[in-house]
Amino acid sequence: MAAIRTYGIIKNDASPHCTLRNADIGAVRWTDGFWAEQFKRCNEVTLPHLFKLAADPNTGHALTNLRIAAGLEKGEFVGTHWQDEWIYKWLEAASAIYGMTGDKALDRQMDEVIDIIGKAQQPDGYIATQITVRGWKRYQNPQHHELYVMGHLLTAACLHHRITGKPALLEVARKAADHLHVTFKDRDPSLVHIQNNVSQIMGLVELYRTTGERKYLDLANIFIDMHGAAPGGTDLRQSRVPLRKETEVVGHSVFWSYFYAGAADAYMETGDRSLLDALERLWHDLVEKKMYVQGGCCALHRGLSVRKGVVWTADDVHEAVGPPYHLPNATAYNETCAQIGCLMWNWRMLAITGEARFADVMERLTYNSILSGIGLDGASWFYTNILRWHGKDHPLLSADAYQRFQPGRNHICCPSNLLRTVAEMHGYLYNISDEGVWVNHYGGSVRDCERIRLTQTTRYPWEGKVRIRIDRAPTGSCAIMLRIPDWAEGAMIKVNGEAISVAAQPGTYAKIERNWSKGDRIELALPMDVRLIEAHPRVEEARNHVAVMRGPIVYCLESPDLPEGVKVSEIRIPRKINLRARHEKDLLGGVTVLEGKAKRVKEGDWTGKLYRPLSEELAEDILIRLIPYYAWSNRGVSEMTVWMPVR
Repeated sequence: MAAIRTYGIIKNDASPHCTLRNADIGAVRWTDGFWAEQFKRCNEVTLPHLFKLAADPNTGHALTNLRIAAGLEKGEFVGTHWQDEWIYKWLEAASAIYGMTGDKALDRQMDEVIDIIGKAQQPDGYIATQITVRGWKRYQNPQHHELYVMGHLLTAACLHHRITGKPALLEVARKAADHLHVTFKDRDPSLVHIQNNVSQIMGLVELYRTTGERKYLDLANIFIDMHGAAPGGTDLRQSRVPLRKETEVVGHSVFWSYFYAGAADAYMETGDRSLLDALERLWHDLVEKKMYVQGGCCALHRGLSVRKGVVWTADDVHEAVGPPYHLPNATAYNETCAQIGCLMWNWRMLAITGEARFADVMERLTYNSILSGIGLDGASWFYTNILRWHGKDHPLLSADAYQRFQPGRNHICCPSNLLRTVAEMHGYLYNISDEGVWVNHYGGSVRDCERIRLTQTTRYPWEGKVRIRIDRAPTGSCAIMLRIPDWAEGAMIKVNGEAISVAAQPGTYAKIERNWSKGDRIELALPMDVRLIEAHPRVEEARNHVAVMRGPIVYCLESPDLPEGVKVSEIRIPRKINLRARHEKDLLGGVTVLEGKAKRVKEGDWTGKLYRPLSEELAEDILIRLIPYYAWSNRGVSEMTVWMPVR
């Protein structure tokens, strides 16, 4: 087994302005169940598959670009301006997996890649093959993504060092960060708008936490302050208005989610209340006005950002969050990376506050709009996560696809982001504080640290029963905080078979504090009732429609589950529908489906018509089966919808 040196996904064990600290990622192990299966597939299929594609000069060319920059072979740069991040995210995922498996072959493979990266770095620390291989001038265009790829290098290097104890990649990261410090510390006015996708802020704060060098934190705050610091900014990159004065989430959804996550990291170190106040305002704006029911937070492929009707701020934005309540279904973008960025932001807000609302958002994201981005084979992906699909005649917009795709020279950021997210999911499971252990999410696992060892057994998310056994008890009093999801009305807790009087209110943590003994058992029962969900009346695309949820899972209706000749658009959901849950172990990797009697209203012939008088055709009974949204599009090209008309 590897010599584990960890402080969680982020190293906030010494951060002075946070409520919760990350539990050691190396101290948590999946045992069985939903996430154990996801991790196994990630390790055995996704990790090697994405490396093979990245190393293939004809497919990914990502490793080849680094080899060319290192002088190990000749050739031209191929791929996106952010091709390097494929390798850095792969290294981050490989580090997390190595911490779980101790796979020596994987360790050697990482060393080989790191050696190439070190040789590709310029003498002054700069490293971005999209620029060096082409011989382009540095920092001329924010869309060249130089800061973005270096940011992912910093993050990967910190986790790799903490898990393996090896210094090589960390030294590359320090040289890169030193270069950035020299370049940006004096706030050159010509560089004020060079930021695009600001992963470097998270990376710099993490490097500060890892090395203790204050200049990296100072530089992260300089990058935060550069947003909105001069005329000529754009909502696309959140550079029109300074973050501390911002009142609404605007622009490219990966850009703002990474930016807010980085600002949350900075707050944990500085305690700058003006940052936290802004992040709170923006969080409410997002979740109350701009987030889809399955967690999607990137409504538009392309749109205009207009601030309260003032036309001069009509910035052209791609992959946009969109205006309030504008949540189209059939044209939703919802790029997978945006949801992952939102996950990282909420993770940090949870650490700062200890408030369950952030973990609730994380749960909705992970089980729905993040996992929907990867196929059940572990080797196919979606960039967009749409909520309504019309089948083979659906018009494709940017990055849309009729079926899940294979990444290559132009489609790499979402697959590599999904890889590291699933590889690190065990790091999100628990937090710690001076009070005790916080159980944020549920899955079969063991958490083992010096003070306490817990074993969690559950079939969550398919069943609501969670059992936690104390395998090693701490000395003296210790609290265990159980998150009660915001949907879990009527949750109950027992200790050693007896009900306890601890409050278990939805959307809170239930605190159980006592002197524990080895063998003590906690039982949490979360009601798994089926819920029909309606949207705010201003979400026009969902008026008089309902979505269906059970536990944390959002369900959808997909055409393979309907009789031949019946269209998804013909189905109506009765207000009093009785949907019964049944687990299908041989369907879609093993899922719980919902079955019940709905209504079908035949569409009739719409040829040559855009409108017609209301049809008088009677509704007929029809049996339907709903599947988890994340599992759709694994049975060929199909029709699908999350929202269904209610009658």
